[in-house]
Amino acid sequence: MAFKSFLLVSLAVGFLYGCQADLVDEICSTSANSSFCNQILRSRGAKNLHNLGKIALDKALEATKATRRAVLSVGKGPTASTCVKVCQDAINNLNECRNLLKASDISTLLLKVSVALTDVETCDDAYGGQEPPQISQATQRANELI
Repeated sequence: MAFKSFLLVSLAVGFLYGCQADLVDEICSTSANSSFCNQILRSRGAKNLHNLGKIALDKALEATKATRRAVLSVGKGPTASTCVKVCQDAINNLNECRNLLKASDISTLLLKVSVALTDVETCDDAYGGQEPPQISQATQRANELI
């Protein structure tokens, strides 16, 4: 899978290399959308990697839950059912990342984040390019934040 601007992935890379200078600049320099990354991470004023990780994880969870809500608001059917299921799987994986972050188990965290990202992309793909705009916008936002 090709990584685009994934905020949480960029942050995990920061953990692996232990950047300590200007943390946000260091982390966001690995993101394809560094201005978006900077905006999100600087909004809460965190000063260390663990706090930045919590911020990024909270934002990713919030966006993934919003995707699930968008799907539920649109209707029912097999595509919506698939999408709701994979979004819930993504939420579960991101929730597991909380303990991995506390334990500094970054390799497992990266794996869980990757799985969560795949889940959100599966939701988007399930509609075959015909998803309603609110779902398209929600999955795009989740993809940017995971």
